[in-house]
Amino acid sequence: MKKSGLVGFMSTSLLGAALLAGCATQGPGNLSVHEVSFYGSSQDRLAWVYGGSGSARGSLGIEGQTLEVRPQIASPFATEGSLSLGGKAVFKSTGSSSLLPLASVVQSSGSYSIGAVRDLSATFLMTGGNWYTLSGALAAGAQVQASAQPVPGLSGGNLTPAEAAVLSRSLATQGTLVVTVLPEGSLPDAPLRVTPAPAQTLRTGLYIQPLSVVTRTSNTTVSSGGSVQGTDLGFREVASGSNASVGSPQVTLASNQASLQALWTSAYANQTPAPPAPLIVNQTAVGIFLGSRPTGGYGVSVKSVQAAGTQLIVTVTVRAPGAGTITTQSLTSPWTILAVRGQFTSVSVRDQFGQTIGQ
Repeated sequence: MKKSGLVGFMSTSLLGAALLAGCATQGPGNLSVHEVSFYGSSQDRLAWVYGGSGSARGSLGIEGQTLEVRPQIASPFATEGSLSLGGKAVFKSTGSSSLLPLASVVQSSGSYSIGAVRDLSATFLMTGGNWYTLSGALAAGAQVQASAQPVPGLSGGNLTPAEAAVLSRSLATQGTLVVTVLPEGSLPDAPLRVTPAPAQTLRTGLYIQPLSVVTRTSNTTVSSGGSVQGTDLGFREVASGSNASVGSPQVTLASNQASLQALWTSAYANQTPAPPAPLIVNQTAVGIFLGSRPTGGYGVSVKSVQAAGTQLIVTVTVRAPGAGTITTQSLTSPWTILAVRGQFTSVSVRDQFGQTIGQ
């Protein structure tokens, strides 16, 4: 997430050691709370609470819930110095605000084009639990070209190294992601209501979206004489999401702007306002919808595209949440839309296991 370097590290001196206010109805007043809000592909909201010694006990009110504050438990979300809340390592809720992407990030070969839609603090790439820096702070409208520079972990916002490691593990199975850090003070959701008021409240906002990749693959044809002729077929994923209005697996082909707009409306029907549809000139768009899924953490990305005459043959990777991942506990409908150079009249889509999607 963004900022070149870690800020707001929660030191033990700041958190304090004199925690015990100790009755069951009034918890300690010198706690520190760190909220991490996710936007884009996830709307999860996590809050770690720090303070006192490991034996601290009391209670704390968060968003109207009274939660017992106890020593930290064994959990993938536990961090050094944090306390458990109601028997859980973190307080987890769902954000109420929709937010459009802060940046457009497109990979072409080994280079990345980053366009800031709004002011942002930094842009990172995460794949397989490994982090790469793409950019520092950018003002709205800025366009830069960058290479991905490996970094040991996520550093941005007010994340501690331990919190960043938790997010790395949680997001590691969700494909290649672009993670944008929101500037401090620009988070659309209000701070969590905590009583008694903590000594310090830190907040971090992260926008998560799949990476858009411009790829070239081979379109191989066989002439009547038996010789193999190859041409390049360019494609890219232009948009992805998890909240379409499509309830069952479906694949839709759009060969003109009007049909693309209908496809775009299905993808963004549950998001207001929807971003404008891209222009397609001498291209064919394909919408791939997984249909209704029970939680967040599901997704689909394009692995390869081939052509046989006027038919497209698309191979995708379908993702499902693994144990310990951050997921919303509500119905989702994942999708992706890709654009391919040329005009095609039909499409066949298969997943990594050879199963046909939407047919």
